[in-house]
Amino acid sequence: MDKNIKNQIKESLKKTIRKYFHSIKSKRNYQVLDLIFPVERRIRSLIGGLETSLGTTFWEPVAKILARQNGFQIINDKILCPQPFPQIIQNELNQLINERETKPNAKILLTEECIKRLKSAALKINSQEIIAYKSPPSGTGVDIHLFKDGIKYVFDIKTPQPNVGDFKRFNKQLLEWYAYKFVKYPNAHFEARISIPFNPFEHSWYTHQRNKLSNCPLDVDRDIWVGDEFWDFCSGMTNTSKYLENIFKEIGEENLSQEFSDIFYGK
Repeated sequence: MDKNIKNQIKESLKKTIRKYFHSIKSKRNYQVLDLIFPVERRIRSLIGGLETSLGTTFWEPVAKILARQNGFQIINDKILCPQPFPQIIQNELNQLINERETKPNAKILLTEECIKRLKSAALKINSQEIIAYKSPPSGTGVDIHLFKDGIKYVFDIKTPQPNVGDFKRFNKQLLEWYAYKFVKYPNAHFEARISIPFNPFEHSWYTHQRNKLSNCPLDVDRDIWVGDEFWDFCSGMTNTSKYLENIFKEIGEENLSQEFSDIFYGK
């Protein structure tokens, strides 16, 4: 990894950690377990909050740093929701979501087929229909929007340990993104995915999640990228996760945690 890129990522991680702990210094919510495990409960709460915040405060900026040096254009525009939503494509979208969730033929409907059907529906929209655009509902927006070689890519970074219900939400969200895009640009070259930033398990993420994935409404080979599937795409390198892991190790060896000992343990 280029030294300058590495330093950018390293400083981004330090900034994320410092900003998070600075923001919560005055927020000490009371929990009854404080009466039994005061230190342990506080540490668990602090680290859990930091883990949650990494999605937008660290993983997203890092992906953009890596993608930019790999020749991607970073797009700041949102994927906007058409208003009113054309009924013809709304019907097709609802049908696709239902078909994927119920799997009537015991086989998942592939993403390429979904794209084909949504594009076909979009081409039938009345050209005289007046359509405005607004931001999508909270929690369903795009985290990362990239462009390269005539193709636009959008990603939403999610927790490494989603539950069964999350997969249904992922399916709906991805199909909505395609539908939103094709209403305005029915011939767009566009790919949407869920990104899992790292694998917390000893074995393959896909193996560990196989029971959930076997019943989920996603085209797993197309709709999800885990770890290096995502990071190597952004960076153009191989084993990018290892580079990122080493940056975490370096910061750990620099004892950054000591800056926050009073927050964890009190003065």
